[in-house]
Amino acid sequence: MIHHDILIVGSGVMGVALADSLNPKDFSIGIVESNSHASFSKRHLSINKKSLSFLKKLGVWEEISPNAFPYEKIKVWEQEGSGYIEFDANEARLNPLGHIVSEGNIQKNLLESLEKKEISFYWDNKLEEINRNDEKITCKTSNNELSCNILIGCDGINSAVRGLGKFKSRSWSYNQTALVANLKSSSTDSTIRQTFTKIGPLALLPINDSELTMIWSIDDKSAYIFLQKEKKEFIAEINNHFGETFNDLVFSTEIQHFPLNHLSAKTFAKNGIFLIGDAAHQIHPLAGLGLNAGLGDVKCLSEAINEFGKLELKKITEVYNRKRIPVNLALAASMEAFKRGFEAENIWIRFLRNSAFNITNNSDFLKKKFMEIATEL
Repeated sequence: MIHHDILIVGSGVMGVALADSLNPKDFSIGIVESNSHASFSKRHLSINKKSLSFLKKLGVWEEISPNAFPYEKIKVWEQEGSGYIEFDANEARLNPLGHIVSEGNIQKNLLESLEKKEISFYWDNKLEEINRNDEKITCKTSNNELSCNILIGCDGINSAVRGLGKFKSRSWSYNQTALVANLKSSSTDSTIRQTFTKIGPLALLPINDSELTMIWSIDDKSAYIFLQKEKKEFIAEINNHFGETFNDLVFSTEIQHFPLNHLSAKTFAKNGIFLIGDAAHQIHPLAGLGLNAGLGDVKCLSEAINEFGKLELKKITEVYNRKRIPVNLALAASMEAFKRGFEAENIWIRFLRNSAFNITNNSDFLKKKFMEIATEL
């Protein structure tokens, strides 16, 4: 049986970022991955100031930054109402507000950074069983038997670590499907735009000087219909629902789609087993904060492990649960309230949400507070 001080399950951004943030001179580290090689996501996501600082600390931002696009404004409005908010980096002295980055590019550079460190990879190893005794955790995979002092699940919403580790969780479907694609446009600027349509929130994020990425969270009953549309017809629907017309939009990638679900584990750590990112929590993508919340988990857990060492499991568990559960529960509750508020058709609720938008937009203090929270998650 092969033993590691720390065993990480999952080679996505969270798994490799965690491995990169631990000191290989102090710990023996192994990464278990069910796939036979790294799979790089084509999604583009927003990273905030705190995540950027963390990537700089890991020494990978210099390689990521040439393909990262800084944004300075966020415009949010209700397509069928009067509610409107504009967040401006210059007003809050937070220029830029953040960057749009390729998730796969972050992962690629983190993996390349790990090549300089003594870390063992176990590709094509599906986790099948977890057992624990007083001394260590044993893991049976499809090809190996491994043991460790600390086991960390970075293996997404369908986490084998969460399931085999018997973590209780709450989950439900948002009854929406995310449609994601990139589009070319000559009207790209440094502004993220998001509107709330009758069939779900539609966001267009600039990813470079000539392309946008679309994230449209469409109600399931409408998603199937939209996926059958010709591309020109689909672009007409974007312009129709968006309100701001982009006359020269052209798809530069195929449309990807995936179901949207909520998940919150009731605890993020127990008995030497820890959950990070989507393995512990997943929220609606309408605020684009999921990647930042996951990197916040990575930073918190790696700092605790580096400080206390592999044998102080009680302290590490206490710190991680105390710091990360409240943050992620508050974020999940906010996104749920936001989503449900925009789904409501009651005329008084529509009046209140439009009023709340406009009150916030007219308050420099409230807008600055929202931006500070979003950039420091």
